[in-house]
Amino acid sequence: MMSAHRPWGVRYEMPGVSPFVFDIRAIGAFRVLLAGTILWDQLIRLGDWQAFHSATAILSLADSRSWDSPWLWSLYWLSEGPLLPYLLEALRGLATLTLLFGIRSRLSAFVLFALLASVAARNPILLQGGDKVLVVMTFFACFLPLGAAFSLERLWFGGSHGRTCRSAGTAAYAVQVLLVWFMAGILKTGEEWWDSGSAISMALHLEAVVSEFARLWRSWDALLQPLTLLVFWLECLGPLLVLAPNYWLRLAGLLGLAALEVGIWLSLEVGLFPLISLVSLVPLIPARCVDALAGWRARRDRHPASELVLFYDQDCRFCLFACRLLVAVCGVRGTVTREAQSDPRAARILEESFAWSVATAGGGAPTNPSSESHGDDYRQGWDAVRFLVAHSKRPWLVKLLPGTSLGNRLYAWIGRHREQIGWAGRMTFGARAPSRIGEAERFLASSAITVVLAWNLASYPSLRDRLDFRPIVDPLISTFNLKQYWTMFAPRPWVSDIWHAMPALSRTGDQVDLLSGLALNLTPPRDGPDRYGGYRWRKIIDRSLRRDEIGRVGDYQCRTGNWSAMDIWEFSRPNLGNAATSRQPYQIERLGRWVCDGTDSSAAARFQAEIDATMAAYRLEAEIHAGDIDGTHTIHQRSDRLLARTRREQQSR
Repeated sequence: MMSAHRPWGVRYEMPGVSPFVFDIRAIGAFRVLLAGTILWDQLIRLGDWQAFHSATAILSLADSRSWDSPWLWSLYWLSEGPLLPYLLEALRGLATLTLLFGIRSRLSAFVLFALLASVAARNPILLQGGDKVLVVMTFFACFLPLGAAFSLERLWFGGSHGRTCRSAGTAAYAVQVLLVWFMAGILKTGEEWWDSGSAISMALHLEAVVSEFARLWRSWDALLQPLTLLVFWLECLGPLLVLAPNYWLRLAGLLGLAALEVGIWLSLEVGLFPLISLVSLVPLIPARCVDALAGWRARRDRHPASELVLFYDQDCRFCLFACRLLVAVCGVRGTVTREAQSDPRAARILEESFAWSVATAGGGAPTNPSSESHGDDYRQGWDAVRFLVAHSKRPWLVKLLPGTSLGNRLYAWIGRHREQIGWAGRMTFGARAPSRIGEAERFLASSAITVVLAWNLASYPSLRDRLDFRPIVDPLISTFNLKQYWTMFAPRPWVSDIWHAMPALSRTGDQVDLLSGLALNLTPPRDGPDRYGGYRWRKIIDRSLRRDEIGRVGDYQCRTGNWSAMDIWEFSRPNLGNAATSRQPYQIERLGRWVCDGTDSSAAARFQAEIDATMAAYRLEAEIHAGDIDGTHTIHQRSDRLLARTRREQQSR
């Protein structure tokens, strides 16, 4: 059924088989989860805010501008000064909270997209797949009726928006989200995925990312080989099942993709990527499934209906909003909201006490507005608030409310200033319900998903080799700021197991591993990203080394003024794709050495000599473990040779 007058401007219809029909309740839950995830990510980054987002971050503004396409944009590039990053961070926090509570939800989502895309363009050195999923997901969420359920704007404007919706925005969102898995699947072209079945084993033998749980079973080759094929085909076929015009196939596809993300979360330390991916699937949950969940919850809720009538001043929109908000917070079922002017008793209370009132529908409150009730069962003012909360399914909330004296004063203050509060509400939510999604927005959603499809098509290797049209698509995809590569362990997992250590000398003379902040530890990491001080620092180190730009990491640490000297060492061994990988010794190599300005040269030299001796001893132990020791030499003689070689290398440099 089509209605041109719906405030959200999309097609509302009964649950059907179309994968592009979204349930309004699922969209509302998605909005809350999306805002919560963005807020969580923002809080995680605060610990390294200076290194990641400030004007003096690891990656300079000039370097971030030249990192990728010249068509990319970032709000952080508007100013070189130190104030703008703080303002944008505060704006991101505010937009996240307004999205969380459902205040101008679509506008909040658009602001968040602009800020998340700006952060990604400003800090490409620390990005991981989940960050890009968050950007593209937030962009296409702007075309969904985010505030139609579980939101403050829904309580402010009221009205019914139907159960489901379908629009160009829902179709674009579904296609973009499912492209993440589909492209990640078809880009896994290495034989380790579809032939030998060793890809999962290779991924689980990367000590810098594997979890403790995965270490318990990563040597079970009989399990890992079929699991590899299952993951490969699930990524390729799961998105197609979600798009199937059949409820059970769609549900099976969603459950399969969700199970895949849970498996990644249990097995690999990859930050918020699994959580972000799970959140992105929420709007795709079929309406029939949402109905089943809602029915199950209703059967579990044994709290009887309250049969209360709430009377408010019909000339006060804020008063109606307050009634709806109280009912929603308290979880009261069976309430009726009516204008006080429709009931003589409630009208007298409003006129004499300037207060709202609550009555029991089965007692004093009449069901016929023209009749007058009798009896002393009307509560008014603050007493009515406490009465409503006490009769809800959350009566414990009464303990959080102020007492009678303070409550009455608070209620009186609100009553005296309700016009100002109502004006603030109109400014917050707008004078009218959110306008319908118009032709311009439909065109924008359709154009964006078309460009996204073209870009993903151009990123497929066999097609790119024949016809590379990325130069044509790049300006468009970059202008939308939706450039994406879904290549997790594609075309194959890393063929080398690599991790890093950064021994450093502080200004106070202490020696620590700069990445973890703890004592230098040369055993393979068993604490995942914690050895790096967080998974984003692992990304920074890996990406800087691949681009041969590790110098910026040492330069930043010197700029902080906390360090005198530091090295970076790489530990690597072949990733054999089976249990034998963990028995192989690591080869070590120093990839960088820094001495910060103002450092005592003798102290730096002593520090470097100690680190070199430590690494030489580590090499010796690794060679002993590998059985690479000549029997005619003792361990001490071999150690002396290694130390002498280290000194010669220092002199030659």
